[in-house]
Amino acid sequence: MSGIIYESETGEGLGRFMIDLGDGRNMTVNVTSEGVIMDVFERQPEGGDYDLLHGDEDVHLGTAGMMFDEWADWIVERIDPSLKIGERA
Repeated sequence: MSGIIYESETGEGLGRFMIDLGDGRNMTVNVTSEGVIMDVFERQPEGGDYDLLHGDEDVHLGTAGMMFDEWADWIVERIDPSLKIGERA
């Protein structure tokens, strides 16, 4: 995916990153004092069909989030330490 562009905001214990994935989707990453929450949205085209439920807002496709210790456990359990960066199991 080329053309990933992001904006960021920081504040009282929160970091928020808005990422344009370049394929019609956006990702919002929220970093709190407890963990990381990621949401993916499908961008609605300008002047596109109007949805009564969502208006012309982007459509929420899903959320993933875990506390920092859960992320650490997930990384340790799922990643083979013998792999180099970019390699897959």
